[in-house]
Amino acid sequence: MSSDDSLYGRRGAFPIPSDVALGDLDQEPESGEQYLLRVMTEAAAAPSFVAASRIAKSVQKADILVKTDYQPDNVVLVDAVIPSEQWCQQFAKSLKHDRSRFKQIIRQTRLPEDFALPEAGNSKAWRSFCYETCSSSSPNDRRVLLSLAAMDQTMAIRLIKWITTWLTSDRLWRAEGVWLWCLILKLDELLDQDDMHALRELCRRLKKIRESISLTIGHNVTDQAVHRSEEIAALNILIISVTRGYGQLDMEK
Repeated sequence: MSSDDSLYGRRGAFPIPSDVALGDLDQEPESGEQYLLRVMTEAAAAPSFVAASRIAKSVQKADILVKTDYQPDNVVLVDAVIPSEQWCQQFAKSLKHDRSRFKQIIRQTRLPEDFALPEAGNSKAWRSFCYETCSSSSPNDRRVLLSLAAMDQTMAIRLIKWITTWLTSDRLWRAEGVWLWCLILKLDELLDQDDMHALRELCRRLKKIRESISLTIGHNVTDQAVHRSEEIAALNILIISVTRGYGQLDMEK
């Protein structure tokens, strides 16, 4: 799939190699690049105008407190939301390649003179910026790339903390999935304790969403799992990016 938009002149920020295919849509993506390709394909098929649910929860603080320990809930997940061990191992290997390639793209990105990010401490402005940038009716992946190239590690961690507070309890929206995936790719491979706590809190929230989906699809596993397959795949990609990418294997329990 071409990432260029001849009608509106948009160009994809994340060039996907020509040998990456959509694959079997009934199966989980084998890599982050395949996931992004599926997201782009889905966005391209969306109508020009869509109605978006209003996000009621507002951010009251510029930062959040994260827990220093993790106690797994005794929730039995349906098989449809659990990635196989083989997939986890394959994705963990591809994650290193994806991170290296993404960092190279960022280093080669030139910022336009008129490009500016919201104020670093303004969570409200950042929230509008993030959701509008990745709206399904008008995705602007180039803007995401420019933002990541312009921000430093401190801002990336702060944004991960904010997005963690914006997550609802039962759904991962496309904008949240795209931003979190790109932010994780931008982070250094070695993090200090405070930054790692932020990733663990994010992972905990993502697992809560996956648990909610598991409970929701319940007895109607086949139909509901297919309907939310991309969302489930995105959750697993983000969770495994933390657990396998940063050695937090206890979070997989």
